[in-house]
Amino acid sequence: MSFAVNDELATRRKLRSVARLVTEPARDWSLGFITGHRTRVAVSMTLFVAALYTVQTLLWPHSIEPSTTFGYLFQFASILWALSVPAALFGFIGQLVYRYPKALDSAPPIPQLVVFRICTKGDNIEMVADTMLRCIREMTASPLFDYLVEVVINDVATVNTLPTGDNIRIVVIPDSYETPRGDTKYKARGLQYALEYSDVPDDAWLVHLDEETQPTSSGIKGIAKMIREEEESGKLRIGQGAILYHRNWKRKPFWTLADNVRTGDDFARFFLQHRIGRTIFGLHGSYIIVRNDVEKREGFDFGPQGSITEDAFWAVKNMEHGVRARWCEGYLEEQSTEGVMDFLRQRARWFQGLWMVSFFAPVKLRWRMSILLNTVFWMFAPLAGVYTIAHFFVGYSTPPVVRLLANFTFASFMTLYLTGLKANMDEHPIRGRLQRTKWTILQVILTPVFSFIESAGVVLGVWQLVKMPFQKGKAPDFYVIKKGVTGD
Repeated sequence: MSFAVNDELATRRKLRSVARLVTEPARDWSLGFITGHRTRVAVSMTLFVAALYTVQTLLWPHSIEPSTTFGYLFQFASILWALSVPAALFGFIGQLVYRYPKALDSAPPIPQLVVFRICTKGDNIEMVADTMLRCIREMTASPLFDYLVEVVINDVATVNTLPTGDNIRIVVIPDSYETPRGDTKYKARGLQYALEYSDVPDDAWLVHLDEETQPTSSGIKGIAKMIREEEESGKLRIGQGAILYHRNWKRKPFWTLADNVRTGDDFARFFLQHRIGRTIFGLHGSYIIVRNDVEKREGFDFGPQGSITEDAFWAVKNMEHGVRARWCEGYLEEQSTEGVMDFLRQRARWFQGLWMVSFFAPVKLRWRMSILLNTVFWMFAPLAGVYTIAHFFVGYSTPPVVRLLANFTFASFMTLYLTGLKANMDEHPIRGRLQRTKWTILQVILTPVFSFIESAGVVLGVWQLVKMPFQKGKAPDFYVIKKGVTGD
């Protein structure tokens, strides 16, 4: 297998990388006359809420008042629409607080060693190799620190197909390896092995990457800026930044639009929790920046329950022991899923993993309570979807307060999609006003569809949990999403 970089593709990627700006452009999108991020969020929220009220008035000009037991029960069930208000409120506040970074281009070099650590089973070996090469290209273009690309891999048969070089380290996990607990699985097992056997020095900084997570110029500058600030302050907090999903846009536009909510949520709830310094909603398993000695204090030997979303399990343990979190400026890139089943399985795994954190993380309840509440409310999202469909046919009136909360919630999530869309269009880049308007319209039209698919993923996750004995020592399977290398 050859991993020689196609000259045309490499040139195109390099040009895109150099052209990437994390400062927000003020033109060429559906609300191009608005120049401020907060103003766009406020205007979008207002327009969506007004549109929802208008559509509801057109659909139900004469709402039916309940007069039977069924009617009153159906009307009361509208509370399902309001269960996501806390998440929507945090998201709205987060979007208002968020600021696009302004001074990353002036980030100076730092003396610390930075290790891009990729933990992989070895099934997506072409993607792993592509990510390794991308790390090398971006670091060559922005040499702000000494670096290593470290691949922690299970499949020894594929090691010889990976790129080699002075900045590359391969750590092979023996089949016989067991963590001290003996029952930790999947990625958590690999990360624990790396902590025990990698020769990375304790004062080096780790940047955790999934197989398809690739750095950008802005991400490297943000990482350098964060590390400098943490070393100077001595706080040594855990960092996380925003991830974009535009790389597969041409081949998979539907799924790219579906994942824009993830970028939007990075600029909203995840940004807010990292400004607060606490893990409130969870932690991405990728784009984690942490000093090696800080990561070693807790490790990843959590057993089966901590092996599904080992990142969130690890985060709440660190929070309890006084380690705090922060935001890292700049973007990294991933790819969206490539089909409906992968999308559903991915969301199901996230739900199951956070459920495990909620009930089995060995920390006091106050450190996992917010994740527990968020996961429980998430579990009711499919019922809210079913209720929405039923409401089209039944049409009973909705209490004004519930209606307001429901409209606010849906408008907030719509705004998340548009915020994520804008960031991904800026970086892809999609500059033309007509093109940006087209994608904005498609995003708005398809968002209800994406919401139902997200809910279906939760249903799948709940169903798999029900089938699994709910006891200590048991955990769902870890489904690895396979993503191919693309040249979009």
